[in-house]
Amino acid sequence: MRQRTNLDTSEANFVYARVLLELNKYDKFQNLFVTDRNKIIDEICLAVIDEANEKEEDREALKFEIMSYKLPAEEKEKYFSPPLYISGLKKPEEFDKKLNKKYGSIIKKYIKEKFIN
Repeated sequence: MRQRTNLDTSEANFVYARVLLELNKYDKFQNLFVTDRNKIIDEICLAVIDEANEKEEDREALKFEIMSYKLPAEEKEKYFSPPLYISGLKKPEEFDKKLNKKYGSIIKKYIKEKFIN
């Protein structure tokens, strides 16, 4: 596994937030139990990351970021500090715009295919 960075965290947060925003448009989603909603969000985020990223090491890093909320506090501290994690990298210009282009249509497609239908 390659070193993860704060940019991986930002990218994973972007995917998670966009999936959640899109799903919240549907009453069917909002009426589910929280545990069911979390499972659906995770499933869609992981599938979207797989489709949008060619390199396996990028997919692994982003998937780890998505699922890191499940780690106990002591594990988080370990995995979010050097040498496993690099922080302080500046976001490239138009970072969110690029992420929207990379993930926007894929997120909508997965929600339509995997959740709405």
